[in-house]
Amino acid sequence: MKGRILGSRYQVLEYIAEGGFGRTYLAQDTQLPGKDLCIVKQLAPSFNAPKLLEIARRLFKSEAAALHNLGNHPQIPKLLAYFEEAEKFYLVQQYISGQTLDKEINPDQAWSTEQVIELLQDCLNVLRFIHNRGVIHRDLKPANLIRRDSDRKIVLVDFGTVKNILQGQSSIAELTVSVGTQGYMPIEQARGKPRASSDLYALGMIAIQAMTGIKPLDLEEDENGEIVWSHLTDTKPELIKILTNMTRYNYKERYSSAQSVLDDLNRCFPPAAIATNQTMLKPWQAENRRQELNAGEDYNALPGVRSIAVMADRTPQVQPKLAKHKQGKVILMIIVIAGGIYLSIHQLFLKPAPNASPPEATPDALNN
Repeated sequence: MKGRILGSRYQVLEYIAEGGFGRTYLAQDTQLPGKDLCIVKQLAPSFNAPKLLEIARRLFKSEAAALHNLGNHPQIPKLLAYFEEAEKFYLVQQYISGQTLDKEINPDQAWSTEQVIELLQDCLNVLRFIHNRGVIHRDLKPANLIRRDSDRKIVLVDFGTVKNILQGQSSIAELTVSVGTQGYMPIEQARGKPRASSDLYALGMIAIQAMTGIKPLDLEEDENGEIVWSHLTDTKPELIKILTNMTRYNYKERYSSAQSVLDDLNRCFPPAAIATNQTMLKPWQAENRRQELNAGEDYNALPGVRSIAVMADRTPQVQPKLAKHKQGKVILMIIVIAGGIYLSIHQLFLKPAPNASPPEATPDALNN
């Protein structure tokens, strides 16, 4: 497949991954001067019936158009093109340079409360955008969240809106088969009835995994199907409550919108307080951060770096408070010293002068 030209334009550079819906390739656009990199997803329907294929083709075009509109958000890859070739469907998307969160989330290093809140706020703003446009991601998981190199923002990739029409179906009525990943997919989505709150469930599970280091399928459940996890972290009770409400078994007991989660997050953890905790580095931390930057690099080109360093340098050096009894001794000593200085000055300038006449002014003295 390497070197092959797809759609008379996109040259495959390397194979990236393969899933139940098809394959993903890194490619370059041969018709652009810079031969920009892009991601090409090959979606292969698992049925051959002409009638089903025609339905899939129509739905594919409709869903691809919806994805194209979502590309207006800076944290969603732009859909550059979509086409059909040899009864296979292809999506061409913007290439995002970064690292997926499945590389960052591991059992050996639990995320802090501040890190999890930042992740939630970052993703919830994107989910609010897509949900308001009638789109559900359907396959949120760490591997589908990329931390972009340029600004460290989270980018949502690999939407499941197109996958659901390309899986194996035995009848036209089953073209809404469920799409998702076990552990991150709530019960209603597994039954083929995803909702906006299904994405909130998945995001909540990702956050819990980041804090505990435990994958969703390894978490215990109670008799009501609710996951049991709060004892595995020492995070703040307010965050535990928010994540619990995001991951309720029954969608009716879950948050109904991304905005409602954001409202609770902002109420419990004001953005200014979170930003202060994250950016107020100690002076030596700021210096270490500077040393990590390449020589001559413009701080202003790196969002937040320069301001963080300046804030750190201006951090007041707070001296430890003296104990009360020590403060009393110091005050008494100051009074004694001040009194001694006063008496010395008084004696020096105010004591009477001796009864002696001033020397006479002689002619020699006047001439000098």
